[in-house]
Amino acid sequence: MKRTNRIIASITFAILAATVMPRSALAGEEAFKLSTLSVADKLLYLEDEDLNLDGLKDILIIHRKGLRPVETKWVSIFWQMEGGGFSTAADQSWEIDSLAISLDIGNVAGDDRKEICILTPEGVSYYPIDGDVYEIDSRVLLETGDLIGLFPSKRTVPLIDFVRDWNGDGRDEVAVFKFHGLSIFHPDSTGAYTIENLLEIELRTAIGRVMTEGERDQTQGLYMAYSFPAMKLLDFDGDGLEDLCATRRGWVRVYRRREDGFFEPKPVIDHYFDVLTQKEKIEGIASVQTIVYDLNNDGHGDAIVTKQTAKGLSNFRGVINIFNGGPEGYTDQPDQVIISEGTASAMSFIRDVNGDERLDLILPSVKISISAIIRFLITRSIPINFNIFLLQEDNRFSDRPDFTKEVKFKIDFSGDSDTQAMDLDGDYNGDRRKDFVFGTGETELSIYLGESGHKDRLFSKKPVAKVEAEAYGDLRSPDLNDDGYSDMIIYYPNSKDKKGMVQVLMNLGRI
Repeated sequence: MKRTNRIIASITFAILAATVMPRSALAGEEAFKLSTLSVADKLLYLEDEDLNLDGLKDILIIHRKGLRPVETKWVSIFWQMEGGGFSTAADQSWEIDSLAISLDIGNVAGDDRKEICILTPEGVSYYPIDGDVYEIDSRVLLETGDLIGLFPSKRTVPLIDFVRDWNGDGRDEVAVFKFHGLSIFHPDSTGAYTIENLLEIELRTAIGRVMTEGERDQTQGLYMAYSFPAMKLLDFDGDGLEDLCATRRGWVRVYRRREDGFFEPKPVIDHYFDVLTQKEKIEGIASVQTIVYDLNNDGHGDAIVTKQTAKGLSNFRGVINIFNGGPEGYTDQPDQVIISEGTASAMSFIRDVNGDERLDLILPSVKISISAIIRFLITRSIPINFNIFLLQEDNRFSDRPDFTKEVKFKIDFSGDSDTQAMDLDGDYNGDRRKDFVFGTGETELSIYLGESGHKDRLFSKKPVAKVEAEAYGDLRSPDLNDDGYSDMIIYYPNSKDKKGMVQVLMNLGRI
């Protein structure tokens, strides 16, 4: 149950068995080449990236070894082979610096290859790469203070995209999370990261007491947590330069990028989308999610603010508010409102589903009622509807879903296994339309191609291929070898015996 809401492509990998060749059950020929990877013991994060500049994406896995209280954090590298596919065991693996707060991949040494960078309480360090081998002793890249990560976790090191080309000049900059904001460090003429661009970003703070139930004659413990908002690069003022947008719940703050490549230290847009009613604020019965995209291609970021309310088992309501961005930011009233009654919704997603180069809206939802819960318990499955709203030529979404794809997820109440793999991001036949893949059996993935010209559906009625793989897990669909066809990566975060396993399916271009 706890994985059901995380439906569209998470990530993970590890290697376990040998390479086999799954077959397309309908076409009668090989459709994918399968590699099974394995790491010890618990896969935490996975990334696919061309690390050594050979034109093929490799796989980096962050994993944890050992059990409490003796645990260590490791990174493992799997190089993609020329003919496609990966080795079962990692080509290189080493223990990550115990002071690492977070990890990322980026070019900080100036040679175009991808170094592995770690954020530590002292600043940023990196593991250099020489050919196909990383040095396992990190080097200091920059030193700075006032970081929020003073005490790194002993159990995990999250993969965060803090090393990237933040200002569009073709070189990677390094962002550092501080108590008083975000510092983006630029390389100087010597390549040293000495030039700082500080943005004032407000942290979200959580604080409370830790106490044992029923105990009185003691001083309660104290916990504190600090979090940064999500950040995205998007042109908000129509000048052709990507600005930095920070979003958290109902807030959007935009930091304008100047022509010199630096962001303004204070937000030029600071807008709160007041979509909650007074009753919802008082009772705390609503959750809000905000994402930003330039939906209508006018050079201004538009905001999609999704509100989910719940009161009892029969009073669910999802409200999607669309605020079109403009030169002055946003108005107080939404430009469009889409209401979904009686359904509990996960977060909304923006994708070009039908290949018309307009961004569409996907809203996963499930109908909740007493009778529905009884059916869930009896059948041990939950039907989830993927409601698809197409962006029309007038740059508005349809008021009701243009298409709905229902998928039944089988639920393991023990919590010892994953739900069926599912993805809407892949293009498996190279026609630039999104295809749909779903685990129709424990060892079977079914691929439904995106189609046009049908009023009642976006995908083929029947699967065009059935592929053998461990099909209960989290699935993503990158193009690993840049051939125009999506491949698949599946990992298994909740399965008892597969927490360190990753399966990679290389598309042979025969669908």
